[in-house]
Amino acid sequence: MHTDSQTGQLLHDDHHRTIDLLNAFETYLERTREDEIPHLDADGRVLLATLGKELGQDLERHFILEERCLFPPIAAAGAYEMTADLSADHEALRPLFRRIARLCALALREGFDEESWPVLRHFGQQLIDGLVLHIQKEETALLSAVDAVLTPAQDVALARAYRHGEEALGGVDERASPLHV
Repeated sequence: MHTDSQTGQLLHDDHHRTIDLLNAFETYLERTREDEIPHLDADGRVLLATLGKELGQDLERHFILEERCLFPPIAAAGAYEMTADLSADHEALRPLFRRIARLCALALREGFDEESWPVLRHFGQQLIDGLVLHIQKEETALLSAVDAVLTPAQDVALARAYRHGEEALGGVDERASPLHV
């Protein structure tokens, strides 16, 4: 997806990084049959640690940017149904993120056993399916809407806030947010 805004490009970059991670995770899950318990090697540990961080922090930051700073003006511009659908996806994905992040942390501490491996495989595939679909929706609809609703000044301010972390987004007074400039 082509995007003209810095904010849209940051979201697009997040999407590509996440898709790459999900592809690696899917390959990892498929490497071992469901009834086999894999040994957690160094590559698997790095993957699970990265996945846990992505689900525990990075994707939540991404969702906060969209929900607090992008969905309201996009909905006000007439795309309420799209933002409602994407918000519903976020709410459905969050418990899955938390579950997979906990399973990753548990596996990093204790390895896999006959209970934890099938659970990770099951919920991992749900995560992959749900998040890939969500990213496809955002790539096809949200990014162009971001370009349409943000002024250049709002785009620069919002992209800067996003680059500086959740605190910059979460701590912004609604009246002083980049979208109310």
